[in-house]
Amino acid sequence: MLAREYIGEEFRSLHLLRLFLPAYDNHEEPRRWSSLLPPGVVLEASMDCNELWSTYLVDHPDAEPPDAPLGKLDRETAAALHEILVAHLDTDLLLHTRTWVGRSKPFTPQATTSFFHGQEYLHEDLGIEEILFRGVRDQVPDFVEDPAHSFAWGTGLYPDSLVIAASPDLFRALHQDPRLEVVSIVSHLDVLPISFGG
Repeated sequence: MLAREYIGEEFRSLHLLRLFLPAYDNHEEPRRWSSLLPPGVVLEASMDCNELWSTYLVDHPDAEPPDAPLGKLDRETAAALHEILVAHLDTDLLLHTRTWVGRSKPFTPQATTSFFHGQEYLHEDLGIEEILFRGVRDQVPDFVEDPAHSFAWGTGLYPDSLVIAASPDLFRALHQDPRLEVVSIVSHLDVLPISFGG
């Protein structure tokens, strides 16, 4: 699937990047993707976490596999996102979100839902704090959109990363924060691996 397909049409003119979510070791400590890379290799937007792990095991056969990210934010990633988003977006702003109904809160028949690639998603308007709190506690909403069209993210079920569209200043801030593992998405490297959930 193409990365840009996770982003709404009204955000397609923005720069895209992929934010890699850390896996977790057997002590529940976050494990960055870059820690699995062979020397001299850098993260690319199309990398697959399972393939990275398989390659890592060749030189580290006794290593225990980490738990997959599955859409959960570690506290450092959440803190970095909070600082950046609060600095660039109105803190009182409610962002449009969509969460897969299989893990959304219970909702009434009057709630708004929509479908994406055959899956149903619950629509909610949430503040930055609530979005990130959910990400640390369980999983981030699958889709988040700024109604002013300066920021959005999208991802698949049980994600290992987020595809983020951002205005130039926000894009630069995300790239410059050392707490985040991000890579620019360019058109010829736009194909993403299949997520854990398929």
